[in-house]
Parts: sequence; structure tokens; C-alpha cells
Amino acid sequence: MPSAFKLVPCRKLSEGHFSRAEASVIIERELPVYVNGQHLFTASIAPGMEKEFVAGYLFGQGFINGVQEIHSLEIENDGVNVVLREKTLPRTIKASFRIVSGGGKTAYFKESSLPKIHSSLKLNKKDVFRAMNTLFEKASLYRETEGVHAAGLFTAHGLPLCIVEDIGRHNTLDKAIGYALLNKIDGSNVFLVSTGRMASEMVTKICRAGIPLVATKTAVTDKGLEIGIKCGLTIIGFVRDAGNKINTDMEVRTFDKSVMRIYSGAERVA
Repeated sequence: MPSAFKLVPCRKLSEGHFSRAEASVIIERELPVYVNGQHLFTASIAPGMEKEFVAGYLFGQGFINGVQEIHSLEIENDGVNVVLREKTLPRTIKASFRIVSGGGKTAYFKESSLPKIHSSLKLNKKDVFRAMNTLFEKASLYRETEGVHAAGLFTAHGLPLCIVEDIGRHNTLDKAIGYALLNKIDGSNVFLVSTGRMASEMVTKICRAGIPLVATKTAVTDKGLEIGIKCGLTIIGFVRDAGNKINTDMEVRTFDKSVMRIYSGAERVA
């Protein structure tokens, strides 16, 4: 697997003086994706899990309703070639759009078509903290570069199924959901942990996957919360376990107590 970062020279300020040093920077790969011979989009992603990313993106955006609609998905030097089974792209889709690291293209299906989440999943709050701690422990690319987002799928007991990192929070979600699709993991039996803000397009992808709960270290938007409530998604924000450290503009703050905010679906958390 190719490296996802490289070393570059820099000048480092330490104790009031500049000195020569090296810094690890994340590699940003251009990934063109062709569907049924048509160039659909080009994405900026971190190297790794390209198949999972493409499968998750096509599903999250409504181009497919499941991996059974994919006849083949092949990684080649110049990008990814996907062949769908007896399906053509909607005429309303403008070909050759671009996805940058800051966000994803808005899904073309109507929000009213999003499914209601059906799940008997129940979690103990300790398992939410456990999962968030595991995410940061396993996020080696973040420790090396501090330039990526991370996401992970976990069992009801907080055990990791997959941990992914990428330059975009949307990309981490696509890779995690794509992993579940390609490995036939039932979304209703797992939960997702993320470092990214839960805006509407993020919540939409989670709801489409039927995942009943998402926890993030950051916040949710009003539109994201509105969609989550309609679909029956439990949204937890500002997950901070005791001992967690967070950088502020002026200092490093260490939390002496565990905190979280449950915005919706609190009945799933004990």
C-alpha cells in the first residue's frame, strides 16, 4: 500500500529561533471515477481504500441502492472504472464534476426518500467514549500529519470494525460506509464515530446506510439535526472522555470529566 504522507523541508520556530526541520504532510491524490464508460467525477482523497470510497460515494449519493448493482469496480493507474448492472446514470446529472477535500457534492435524491432507520441497537455511554478513544489511538495518519479526518465503524460493544482516515470528513464517511457495503455488514447493528461536523450531507449518508447512531468530537448543524430526527438517527456531539486533550487558541485544555451532548435519539444510550 502506498504511503499516505511524505516528508518536506520546513523552518521550525522553537524557543524564539528558526531552525531547519522536516514535516510530514498528507498526500492528496486525484482520483478520476468512470461509471459505465462516462467520467462521472474526480475526487481529492488520501491514498488507500479507493474501492471502499467509490462504493460508499455512489451509494451515499444515490447513484446505487446497494453493491448488488455493481457489476465490476476496478482500480487502474488512471483512476477507477465502475460498471453498473443494467443501469444508466440519470440525465439530470452533470458529468465530470469535482469533489474537493472540503466537502462532497450534494446528493441528487430528495430528502423525503430517505428511509426510516430501524434498529434495536442500544449502547452504554462508556462504549461511546471507548470508541472515540480507539479512533484517536488508531488514527496514525492524524498523529503523523495532523492534517486528516477520521471515522470508524464499531460494534454495539465499542469494538472497531474499521478505522479510516482521509483529507475530507466526507471521504472518511464514504470509505467507512463502502467498507460496510463491500463486507456485507448490516448497518443497523453498528454505530459510527467521526471527527467531522455532522452537517446535512453527512447525516444524509449515514441515514441512507441505516446506521442508527453517530458520535462526533464536534457539533451538528440545524439541518443535520432535522434530517437525523426525521430518520430516527441518534446524534451525539462533543464527545470528550476524561483525560482527553484539545488544542485551543491559547492553550491545551485537558478534560477532567467525561462529557457528551445527545441531540436526538437519547433512548439508545444508557
